[in-house]
Amino acid sequence: VASFFFIGLMSMMIPLCHVFGGLIAVCLFMGLFDGCFICIMAPIAFELVGAQDVSQAIGFLLGLMSIPMTVGPPVAGLLRDHLGTYDVAFYLAGVPPLIGGAILCFIPWVHERQKLKER
Repeated sequence: VASFFFIGLMSMMIPLCHVFGGLIAVCLFMGLFDGCFICIMAPIAFELVGAQDVSQAIGFLLGLMSIPMTVGPPVAGLLRDHLGTYDVAFYLAGVPPLIGGAILCFIPWVHERQKLKER
């Protein structure tokens, strides 16, 4: 959850980097958190679907991730054409991971409530 949240935060910080060293630092942190996210994806898929379907679940996740990675750059280009800057594209790219991270924070709470209702 933290890595997903920080990926969104680092995406939104890219337009704020006015020095090359700052951009390098943001990219390093973004790469670190992206690596953590990718590494934890397989164990989570294994836990959710079991050993029999884990390869299919990982393939499905990567397939879903390919959609915004394919559509995002042309949309960013359109935003740049209309607004004259890429800043809005980076801010908008950071919003879904922030929302997703915030929603994922509630999963333990919901899971605990379900356990209490079952008792």
